[in-house]
Amino acid sequence: MKGLKHKIRMNPYLRWLLVVSNWLSQSIIHADKTEKIYKITFSILASIFFIFVFKGFFNLSWVQSIIVGALSGHTFNWAVNNNFYNIVVHRLLLSSLDKQDAFKYLDSLADRLKDNSSILYATTHGSICNGNLKPSSDIDVALVRNKGLLNAFKSIFFVIMEKKIADRMGIPLEIYLIDEHMKAVERFKNEKNPIVIHDPGSIVDKYYTDKLSIAEAKKLNGL
Repeated sequence: MKGLKHKIRMNPYLRWLLVVSNWLSQSIIHADKTEKIYKITFSILASIFFIFVFKGFFNLSWVQSIIVGALSGHTFNWAVNNNFYNIVVHRLLLSSLDKQDAFKYLDSLADRLKDNSSILYATTHGSICNGNLKPSSDIDVALVRNKGLLNAFKSIFFVIMEKKIADRMGIPLEIYLIDEHMKAVERFKNEKNPIVIHDPGSIVDKYYTDKLSIAEAKKLNGL
């Protein structure tokens, strides 16, 4: 599947299919429980709102209102909960990632996480951990949240804001909110040396023999 995705991305016409697939899935299928519930609920509520807007203000039939409203709600969910530089840089190759900017973002993320009690730990995975950060790379960040309903709400809000901050900084961000740390270990079991962004409880030490600080990752990537 990764090979097929790469071939599609290298084709200047077919790569637009990746935008369509991103709009359709919105990473809901592979999201963990908290993020999945949030996105589905958001999409349903937005769709209901738009259905009544199209029915009440545009006098469409119920069938038309439901179809157009559902599409509008799904698109609104995509607009609010997406990082668009991931599409622009990583999928469409219309722009490029600057290494300095990537690490500037990670440094700022580490600062924001210092006072965030909802996040248990945060790591970065992928090519950046191997010194292979490319202009077309995205930044994969795993956020493992603390237990509790309040932490679920706080962590979801944090993820939304991070995507917008990354867009403002021109960073293609792929961020995963994970409910339990063992799920994170299983999800990234093939990753040998994550970059530790935030880990006040030293939990990462228990599962990874090799790990990197942000400063060490900078040197590894030639900065």
